[in-house]
Amino acid sequence: MNKTRREILKLAGVAGVAGLTGGTASAVHAQVAPETTKATIPTNGAVGMLYDASLCVGCQVCVRSCYETNFLNRSYYVDQVIPPEEQSIFLKEDLKPIIAPKDQQDPSDPKIYSYANDYRFRNVIQKYVDEENGFHFVKRQCMHCNHPGCVSACPVKAMTKNEADGVVEYNQEVCIGCRYCQIACPFNIPKFEWHRAVPKIVKCELCKDTLWNDAASGKTPQTACTRDCPQKAVIFGNRDALMAEAKKRLAENPEKYNPTIYGEEVYGGTGVIYLLDAGVEPENLGFPAELGAENYAQKSEKVQHTIYKFGIAPLALYGTLAYLGSKNAKKHKKEGDDE
Repeated sequence: MNKTRREILKLAGVAGVAGLTGGTASAVHAQVAPETTKATIPTNGAVGMLYDASLCVGCQVCVRSCYETNFLNRSYYVDQVIPPEEQSIFLKEDLKPIIAPKDQQDPSDPKIYSYANDYRFRNVIQKYVDEENGFHFVKRQCMHCNHPGCVSACPVKAMTKNEADGVVEYNQEVCIGCRYCQIACPFNIPKFEWHRAVPKIVKCELCKDTLWNDAASGKTPQTACTRDCPQKAVIFGNRDALMAEAKKRLAENPEKYNPTIYGEEVYGGTGVIYLLDAGVEPENLGFPAELGAENYAQKSEKVQHTIYKFGIAPLALYGTLAYLGSKNAKKHKKEGDDE
């Protein structure tokens, strides 16, 4: 059976370790993640999520659901012992409580984090304490941008934007670990498995390779976080429909929300959109400050594609070098004739 480059590297690396440590062939098999096939479900346009901060109570059920669905119970761990540092933080009861009586506004750092996105957590709940010591929550995960910087920066198309459903997908089989996607993402979302011999990038893919397979019979796709949120603070569906719902809620209760629907226009628009609490600005919640509607991924592509279109830039360079070389050759010939 044909194997991909990453599978060969995994087998070679683990086999080498097994040979040095007296491991068995079954141990080698246990370390190789089976291939996953991403489902393709008709969605009638791009999907997304709407997060309503006024409904969120900071319970972190969404964090746990995502963690168990997309990390702890994934096929990567079949037939192997989970290292202690990767065992369920919920079973060990060391998940940081998001609400604590001692929380007070700190002008130097008003944000309080319950873990940040890393290779284990594809979504997290974070909290902002305002000057009156009121709590404001925000859910952070991949924004599934309309024009993703990560996709633009990836040199091998490991990051791709699915035009049918709008999901920004990651293919670990072609990833070379350059981490350009991390640098290009203005929301600081993609994370890298530094601790693994054959690492990959980890980010939210809207549960496309986990829960969407359950919808193959024609049911509406779902995500772990939206499925289990007890307050329905985050809902999943068609992005256009979610945007209409966000505008409806804003129009009905303008006093509850920030007047700007975050994600409607910022960075060229995102698949995940937010209704934030009134009086709370996006930068208070950890979103990048001064991130306008212009998408710099598109801007850079326009410049680069214009310069290199039809090989204009290389031809111009080679033409200039040829001209200078010819000119210098004539100059030296003339000087030799004069002598």
